[in-house]
Amino acid sequence: MCGRYTLTRHDRVVEDLQASLGVSAQGEWWKSRFNVAPTQPAPVVIRSDSHRTVELMRWGFVPFWAGGDGKKAPLMINARKESLTAKQFFRESLAHRRCLVPADGFFEWIREAKKKPQPIYMHPKTGKLIAFAGLWAKSKTDAGAELFSFTIITGPANDMVKPVHDRMPVVLPESDYAAWLDPELGLDDARALLKLPDTHDWIAEPVSMNVNKAANDDASCIAPLVADDDPAQRSLF
Repeated sequence: MCGRYTLTRHDRVVEDLQASLGVSAQGEWWKSRFNVAPTQPAPVVIRSDSHRTVELMRWGFVPFWAGGDGKKAPLMINARKESLTAKQFFRESLAHRRCLVPADGFFEWIREAKKKPQPIYMHPKTGKLIAFAGLWAKSKTDAGAELFSFTIITGPANDMVKPVHDRMPVVLPESDYAAWLDPELGLDDARALLKLPDTHDWIAEPVSMNVNKAANDDASCIAPLVADDDPAQRSLF
């Protein structure tokens, strides 16, 4: 699964969004995120008419029929790529409401008996912007307000993630961004884009326990547990 991720590079993220995702980020809401957690608002890229736009949405898919304010809906932060067409609400979003979830890394945890879970930060060595494959939904609260939400698609883990977890977010290559957002792309062709991510240029490193608390959202969440002057020791695998 994917339960926390980052979008840290505030200094270059606007430039990167324009260059790789074809959109620009505007507004005071744009800031570095070191610990994006479920139910929090986060930016996603969608296609509106012929243009790509960045929208803030709640992380945790809320189907149109859920009602309320989303708090009582199942916390669907992830959608398994193998069963996207088995549930009507995911199938409809796969057909009509696909999105890119900008990020620059994600977390998984090593869980051992009688020990606190150790967070592992997995990210490109260069700190480049990436995008998870996502689906979004629009529903209405009981008060009639629109509620926009999204989920991150996951698939089987690759060799980097397997030692920690058996699932991981689907990281789309930049060459597939346009196709993923294309409203004319059919269901089968969209599913075909959800391949095993290539993470040959990534690093998996143990980081501070600070990320375990969702309220923490600063650079301490990705602080390595060993000195930066020995990069060979920073990588877990």
